[in-house]
Amino acid sequence: MNNKKVYVFPHCRNKEHEIRKIEGISRLFAFPIEPHFENNGIIVILDSGAFGLSMKKRKMTLKYMEELNEYYVKYKNNDHVICVAPDEFLNPSQTMYNFRKWMSKGFFPNVAAVLQCERKHEVNIEQLKWQAEFYREYTDTIFFSNNGLRGQYAQHIGIEELFRYMKEELNVKWIHVLGAGWSIEDIEDWCGIRYFDSLDSIAYYRSSKGEFSSTDPVQNIYDILNLPCITLQR
Repeated sequence: MNNKKVYVFPHCRNKEHEIRKIEGISRLFAFPIEPHFENNGIIVILDSGAFGLSMKKRKMTLKYMEELNEYYVKYKNNDHVICVAPDEFLNPSQTMYNFRKWMSKGFFPNVAAVLQCERKHEVNIEQLKWQAEFYREYTDTIFFSNNGLRGQYAQHIGIEELFRYMKEELNVKWIHVLGAGWSIEDIEDWCGIRYFDSLDSIAYYRSSKGEFSSTDPVQNIYDILNLPCITLQR
């Protein structure tokens, strides 16, 4: 099995004018940021903005979903663009409720579902498998919302079994880990886990204490791309 991963680089306001010129990298833009497609990477993720809402202690209202739907309709311009369902961080039941509401309203149907845990640093593999089974009836693209896990701990608790189950038993086409890879070492640790396809973290532009070789986001991108476990190809 080819265990190389795609590292997805979230939008970086301060350096975006430089980053958008780097050919071949995959990107993530969270609603309502206007995305661009100049990097020509393997995937472009349009995120629901749920994590940002959680930081502001705001809920995802129907009006928010309506605006998110319009955003997806406008920018989902080809098959390599992945739109994320309206999840809620650390709330699997509300995330499933949002997903059902999204579908019942006839909103943009081709969205990636998000598996959520109930508490930071705690993972219930069987509950996550159950969520994956539910979402697989609607989509073949499923994300795992990393609830504060580092790659080494994710290996220890057996997160690979979840991803194996999703790939081999549920035939999930693409698995992405949201918020993973907080240092060069952490990226390498996550890459040691099989059966998932891509990961992302804002750490590449938030680095300030030596997590990467530089505090310059552009240099950090090139350092990440030079890791043997990171690929620019499918």
